[in-house]
Amino acid sequence: MNRTKTARILAPTAAATLVLGLAALLAAHQSAQAAAAGPALRAVSWVDRPAQIPAVSVPHNPGVAACAAKDLSVRMEGRGIIQAGTYAYIYNAKNTTRHACFVSGRPSVKLAGQTVAGSPNVLDVTAGVLAPGASARFAVTQSQRASCTPAFTRHGVSRTSAVIPRVQIGAQPVAATSEGTILTSKCTRTAVTQIGLPPTSPKPGPLSGLAVRLQAPARARAGHILKFTVMITNPTRAAVRLSPCPSYEVGISSARAVAYRLNCGALAIPAGQSRVYDMRYAVPAGTPAGLAKIGWFLLNSTRNGAGGLITITK
Repeated sequence: MNRTKTARILAPTAAATLVLGLAALLAAHQSAQAAAAGPALRAVSWVDRPAQIPAVSVPHNPGVAACAAKDLSVRMEGRGIIQAGTYAYIYNAKNTTRHACFVSGRPSVKLAGQTVAGSPNVLDVTAGVLAPGASARFAVTQSQRASCTPAFTRHGVSRTSAVIPRVQIGAQPVAATSEGTILTSKCTRTAVTQIGLPPTSPKPGPLSGLAVRLQAPARARAGHILKFTVMITNPTRAAVRLSPCPSYEVGISSARAVAYRLNCGALAIPAGQSRVYDMRYAVPAGTPAGLAKIGWFLLNSTRNGAGGLITITK
């Protein structure tokens, strides 16, 4: 699921309560909303009308020279949990020259002389032209190695090493030492994301004012059909027309996403009213068991949608 994640950076002390607390708060919030809404709305039935998920456009270099480390000032700007199981050190790379350069690709990061591997684009950054004084971003991410027992001191403190990373950017880069240390241990898997510009805010469209609420079971079984509902509310003072009938994307973080056409029997949602839709999602048989994120998004310009947590079982 490729949404903006940097706004969800949490302090390290929040890690222990993230998964358990969020699930409980989500359930309580949904129950309170359902009670406040009064009598349940009759759900519009699901229809099996597959749709295409729009392809992500890849920015092309308009002939601008690639950014190199000598053009950039690299500084750590934050750290914390960026998604379940992933801790991130986020870096800001500012263009300190008087000319624009094209930023793309993955920085080469070395810790204690060892080059770290690549990681998913958790910041949702994209390649593009970096103007003088503007900044790009990338992250060094860490996760726990499976089947690894951390080492502790006799005082019960985890044995870690504070390492200053060495960053190289560009096809023929000049080494640049970044500020800030990274804590590593024998059970830490460290990687680096691509470097790029934060995503730009999309232009609002006719459906951008709609609010979406997802209500799904706490568990779903791999290889089976997950049934849930989505409530779309029009909080504006004018009716919102569903013409042409929009498509939507649904998926979970540990499996593929799919898209369908909404069942638009009624072509408008009146002002201040809601409509509930039955939904179906075939959880792939190979989906790993455990906690995952579920998301449902309209395929409109602003991707109105909602998400939550769900446990996948075998």
